[in-house]
Amino acid sequence: MPYPPLVQEHFDRPCHAGTPPGDGRLYRGEAGSPAQGAQVRIEMRAGGGHIEAIGFHAWGCPWTIAACSLAVSRLQRAPVAALGHFAPQALAEELGLPVERLGRLLILGDALRNCLADWDTTQPAGNSPSG
Repeated sequence: MPYPPLVQEHFDRPCHAGTPPGDGRLYRGEAGSPAQGAQVRIEMRAGGGHIEAIGFHAWGCPWTIAACSLAVSRLQRAPVAALGHFAPQALAEELGLPVERLGRLLILGDALRNCLADWDTTQPAGNSPSG
């Protein structure tokens, strides 16, 4: 099955794959497993409530890799709170994702929220998106 051009582009040349560059603490969030058909780890460096650099490690189909690449590209320099506002349906429509692959985006969303939770645990009360 041929993939839509946007999926093929991000699968062939994923943006921000790997550990993000820079100094400072690395915050992580993981979700999924090989048994689920997809596993995603999000890693970011943040300062002043904003994402300084973000990357991903993913195991899965081209849809999974492309979704991670596109989502992470859009999160560069965003407020850290944006990790908690991932909209899988909007990304699914943009990628032309078949409904049977939607679970891949739910795994990505879980990894993003888990990364936010890792960051959130280091913030003083009142300075975090949830506090």
